[in-house]
Amino acid sequence: MTNAQQIAKVVKAYIRAIETQDKTDFRSIWSASPDCTLISITNQYHGLESIYQGFLIDGIQAAYAEIKLIADSIDIREINENLAVVVFQYHTECIRRDTGEPYGIQGLETQVIVKEDGHWKLLHVHYSK
Repeated sequence: MTNAQQIAKVVKAYIRAIETQDKTDFRSIWSASPDCTLISITNQYHGLESIYQGFLIDGIQAAYAEIKLIADSIDIREINENLAVVVFQYHTECIRRDTGEPYGIQGLETQVIVKEDGHWKLLHVHYSK
């Protein structure tokens, strides 16, 4: 499997973890670095525990009964053998937990992916609207 295929697999695993909010799946794709960060549309989270609890559980899971994250195009740029940047247009199809109504956003997502112990892992995610 090429680096690009491995990196695309991480992106798809991230999308799946956003949709399922499975703790093990979500944590398994992130770097072990304490410098992990995620910048959402409204907040920033530092460290894996903050990203998992603040963004995924207190944010997404609390707001949506259902969420589908769709990557409309994925552009993988390998910087070197241990670093890649991924950029893609995204949109969501959600059901709001409080009202049961459909809701969605769209924007641009950037991911920084690093190779650790032979495996590609997320280090940074940034959502833009």
